[in-house]
Amino acid sequence: MLEARAAKHDASFWRMRRDVRCDIYDAQGKIGALVYDAKSESATLDVRGRAFTAARERKREREVPWQFVLRKLSGREKPPANPVLLKDANGAVLARAESKGGAGWLVARGDEAFELRRRSLISGFYDLYRQGQSQALGAVGAGELRAPLQVDLPNEFDEIFQVFVIALHTDMKVVAANDDGGASGG
Repeated sequence: MLEARAAKHDASFWRMRRDVRCDIYDAQGKIGALVYDAKSESATLDVRGRAFTAARERKREREVPWQFVLRKLSGREKPPANPVLLKDANGAVLARAESKGGAGWLVARGDEAFELRRRSLISGFYDLYRQGQSQALGAVGAGELRAPLQVDLPNEFDEIFQVFVIALHTDMKVVAANDDGGASGG
């Protein structure tokens, strides 16, 4: 199990807060960090000294309700998918995730496909399933308001994939806050 705890910042940071910073821990101690930039909606990940990025393929275009209605009435197609890509320092894609809105994510790693589904409307937890399966493999979320974010997945999932799942969870929360001015928690 990995845990994402809010990182400590110096006093000047709080004046210009635009990102979410977490230190990542396993049972033995700190293994890395995640910095999610709210403005660019992308994350830099450090896992055991190796650098990774999690970012959309292209800038996210927000479709407000009236644009959605106009698109439907005019018969135009839905905008193409804009997945979040997990890349290593050389730019190789290790995993990709496509948002399903508040319902979660479709996540692909190699030739494996998974679904990250919200447990319930009031729960802060998302369960990871193999695509098309009904038994959860594990979960990501925080049980209480100030509790650290935890990801509990089987050993078949390496640490970088688990940190990527934490980045996706963070993205859902930040994007929801950006899109509605912070009125909902995602």
